[in-house]
Amino acid sequence: MELRESWLFSWATLSLPEYIKRLAILFSAIYGVVGGPVAFQTFDPRQQPGQFLLSGAVGTGVVVLLAILRIYLGWAYVGDRLRTATLDYEETGWYDGATFHKPQEVLVRDRLLAAYEVRPTLARLQATLLAAGGALVLGSGLLLSLILGSADADGVYGRGAAAARGVKVTPDGIVFSKTVRSLADLRDDDEAAAAEAAAQGGIPGYCSDRYFRAQAGGSLCSKFD
Repeated sequence: MELRESWLFSWATLSLPEYIKRLAILFSAIYGVVGGPVAFQTFDPRQQPGQFLLSGAVGTGVVVLLAILRIYLGWAYVGDRLRTATLDYEETGWYDGATFHKPQEVLVRDRLLAAYEVRPTLARLQATLLAAGGALVLGSGLLLSLILGSADADGVYGRGAAAARGVKVTPDGIVFSKTVRSLADLRDDDEAAAAEAAAQGGIPGYCSDRYFRAQAGGSLCSKFD
């Protein structure tokens, strides 16, 4: 069968370790070229490593799943052609629309091929599709939970999120320290002011919120991003 000689379709007939190795190489290549760079545009690996890794893996997983599905459909088509007793000619010039009836010995041979070569290959591909689909659903669920847990008050997540976790946005500004309720408390309390300055870590408080950052101009904030 020609599929056994095809670069992509022949993967399904390899030994199990080699088959897994090929899929792992495909996953790594797509992650490095597409999945990782796309995830980097949304999530900072230093600030959101979990979201970065999962988003890249989920995107890559979709591409790999489609590749496995393409292999499966190719083998399923060949299996159907082998099992059937009559074949319709496809794109063969003068024979288009004609039907070929297999001789009995050819039909027996083809059905043996379908049973002992194609069927095990399809079973392996079905198991791969189920495993890849399950991993994709699990990864998507974990990614969604991380995104919901890190989104700001406006529902923005990733690099565009307004504030870090634990930061309180008040009507008059941003409060970092857990002991300070509003910026007004800092005017007459040196200890509270010192705690707030330490909690900010040298970064202007307005840099942690899009609204106050825009109000202040925000040009200084870019070096802290």
